[in-house]
Amino acid sequence: MPEVRRIPPTPRDQVAEDLPSSAGDVHVVTNNNRWSRIVFDFKDVSGDAWCEFSFQVAWHQDEEAQAVHDFASVGIDFLTEDGSSIDFSYVPGLSRTQIDPHSYYIAGPVYYERGCEPLQSGRVQFAFFIPAPARHLTIRIRSWRNSHPFTVSDLKIHQAVQPSKDGQATHVGSPVVRSIIPVSRRTWWDLSTTPQWQRYGIVPGQPFVVRGQLINWGTESGGTLARITFRDAQGKELAPPYEGVPSSPAVGTFIDIPVHRQTRRFTLELTPPAQAATVELGFQVWKAESLISLATPLEVSIGDDLLLENILREDNPSALSFVEDVCTRLGCRPNSETLKIRASPVDQFISPESLGPLVTFHDRLRIIQHGEASTIADRHLALCDLEPWPIPEVFEWTEDPYRSSAWRLEFQSLSWILDLARSPELGGPARAAELAISWSQANPWGQPKDPLSTYPLSMAVRAEVLLHLLTLGATSKSGKDLKRQREIFAEIVRYGFALSEIVSQNIFSPSIIQLRTACALIAISRVFPHFPIAPYWISVALAQLRSGFDQLIGPDGSSIEQSLHYRLEIVSIGLLLVHSLADVPGTEEFREHISTRLKNSLKVIVGITDPAGMLPSFGDTLRSRHHASWLRRLISGYGRSLLSDAKLAEELSYPTGPRMFAPEGDGIVAFRDYDRRPHWSYLCASFTEQRHENGHFDCSSFVYTARGVQWISDPGGASLYDSGPARHYLTSSSAHNVAAPDGRGQSSGIGWIEAQTSLNDANIVRIGTNVYGPSYNHARTFICLDNLDAVAVFDRFQNSGGLISFEGLLHFEENIAVALANSKLAIGFRNKSRLRIIPHPIAGEYSGMAIHNGRNDRPGSLQGFVSHPLGGLQPANVLNYRFSGSDTICGGVILTMTDQGLRRIVDLLARPEVKKLLG
Repeated sequence: MPEVRRIPPTPRDQVAEDLPSSAGDVHVVTNNNRWSRIVFDFKDVSGDAWCEFSFQVAWHQDEEAQAVHDFASVGIDFLTEDGSSIDFSYVPGLSRTQIDPHSYYIAGPVYYERGCEPLQSGRVQFAFFIPAPARHLTIRIRSWRNSHPFTVSDLKIHQAVQPSKDGQATHVGSPVVRSIIPVSRRTWWDLSTTPQWQRYGIVPGQPFVVRGQLINWGTESGGTLARITFRDAQGKELAPPYEGVPSSPAVGTFIDIPVHRQTRRFTLELTPPAQAATVELGFQVWKAESLISLATPLEVSIGDDLLLENILREDNPSALSFVEDVCTRLGCRPNSETLKIRASPVDQFISPESLGPLVTFHDRLRIIQHGEASTIADRHLALCDLEPWPIPEVFEWTEDPYRSSAWRLEFQSLSWILDLARSPELGGPARAAELAISWSQANPWGQPKDPLSTYPLSMAVRAEVLLHLLTLGATSKSGKDLKRQREIFAEIVRYGFALSEIVSQNIFSPSIIQLRTACALIAISRVFPHFPIAPYWISVALAQLRSGFDQLIGPDGSSIEQSLHYRLEIVSIGLLLVHSLADVPGTEEFREHISTRLKNSLKVIVGITDPAGMLPSFGDTLRSRHHASWLRRLISGYGRSLLSDAKLAEELSYPTGPRMFAPEGDGIVAFRDYDRRPHWSYLCASFTEQRHENGHFDCSSFVYTARGVQWISDPGGASLYDSGPARHYLTSSSAHNVAAPDGRGQSSGIGWIEAQTSLNDANIVRIGTNVYGPSYNHARTFICLDNLDAVAVFDRFQNSGGLISFEGLLHFEENIAVALANSKLAIGFRNKSRLRIIPHPIAGEYSGMAIHNGRNDRPGSLQGFVSHPLGGLQPANVLNYRFSGSDTICGGVILTMTDQGLRRIVDLLARPEVKKLLG
């Protein structure tokens, strides 16, 4: 076992608002939600390493918020050695928030229940990554949804001591000369004396504001500069001087940004000269020996006058009055001749000759995922695979016939209106436009009928729907249609402002939300090329998309996205984007840059797909999707250029016979035996980075199909379909095929391949993990025969001394019956097929098995469920098996279809090299 450091909090001078009440080590947080808090400092932590934070929490006996997932919040700020705060766009294990830089939400008391009565206290434990150059932490435990005060005590951080290059233990932070840390996935720029450039569109007559942070890795204070170049619409450089920007013969126009501490936040406010259409910013250091990074993505804006909150007023609630106000601020009112013909300043942007190409993303993404099927048939609306719903004559815009958040989100996005526009018998484009305007009028800005309608993905889809409706009515000469066009255009512009602020402020970075909102912003910008803000919007979107793809997908195709389903969605968005930007000048380098990542990621996705065409359901996964059909539509429509890659073409050919697929650094391994017949076999295990936000704690979980029957399943589920105790269960370790030592579930962390070998027509892989905290060493070993008729799964746990036990879980598909034949044999049944499950100890003692199905006596102890394709849970069998011992234990199960397979596994376990590998 490595040495583990215990880091206690450092006393600090608390101000009244930080310390509602305390008595020694016990601290009280009152129920002034979001504002009551207690603050602690932790010094001298190790950078670029994982840590575990824990404390005791005690609840009030009358607490009402028992079953919420966000009872309280733990906010975390990362500081350098000199106390400077660091801006990280992504920290594994934490959620990015606004009230605190990063947060972790504590679940309510029912999730800590034990025995017959709920506990009055519990132990909170979670892990997160500490990116370098952080050396100190400020942690705030904050009231969130608690109805009564609660207390916290016994706070501590545990970190495994990091070995240094000379083999001596150290807890010093990251060295100056750094290597890429995969879990960190930073997209910072390491600056040199050669400038790194970023280009943005600007808005005539408006300031351009850039905010960012510089990180000084060196021991001496250094400095950077931002070189500034303005260009006109033809790309010609505008000669300086520029207002407020100095110039020198050596570097031209620039702004000096001194860095005297370890970090420096800066704001550049530029005043563009007349005729300027773009600005280029080139960041560099003054001295070659400086070690300074620029944290990206940058945050940009166009000045306070054009902030959404400053334009929205009570006296302009309608979208049309909003956009007319914007036109006034931009100085884009039409001339007097035009005013004689047109009644509104917006008309100059919606005439057919003014509109640009309609290139939307979400309708094409839907077709890629689901095919061409319409959502409307026989005057019924079918969304999210739920029962068709009769379309009413009048909508209230609060409809929720199935008590489904996913249905509501799709309904409020108005995506289905495009199918209605294609249905003349239902009124066609005119009826679709009327409904869109009806929705807008029923949902004044800031007063939604359904709060889900303000979800960024819903807004992004709705914006593109409105673009389609505007284009459909562009050629009409009717006064009534022109009025509709104005209202639709105005609503689109309002969405453009909202989406641009979401994207530019990095609120959801890195995530699919960020990618899809940025794509919608590009679509808006391209349809209205003459609207003065459009060039700025598209430049912001492209900059954020570059950063977003770099964070989500590595150069080798690996991804921080745990769900293979959503990883395929990310690749689909990327290929749509590459295809859509083919005719946009200045995007060549961007398209080439992300195409390589997309191609490499696609290789992994195709290689992991099982012979039935499904991706394994690790992380958030909708169980009703057929991924091979999705891939076929994606590649035939938008990925043909990638087929020249020999490795991708080989994966798409889906070679027959036994095969092992283990992409390096991607946290996944798959075995299959396939000969183009129904009785194929497949095992896939996931050990990718575990991150808290929307992630599942399933490191080393696996799925297993033998001879055409899927026996072991991962429960899946999705945040939009599940909530409350069901969601808490589906993301927890209890819902996955993992092992838990001493009753402890997984936290955030990573897995890695420790050893890999082939022996006697079998593949053996040992996976190490750190998801149980620094107090446990854990490894899981898979032994798979080449035909997968038999496999074995062994877990090895080691602690620093004392008794230890673990429980392993196997979740079966809902159509599999499971029975205990005796204390050392369980059998799975499906039609005429049988799967034997045999426990096998290596070190320590076997302690028995049990089967659970649909156990739901307490919200915090659900067991025996998988996700339902339409949301919620459905009962299924889960087998748990236990081993116990002291110091080190190792045991697992053999899953076999045949006696011959069992004998082969037993023979392998007797081999010295296998015994050594199992430890």
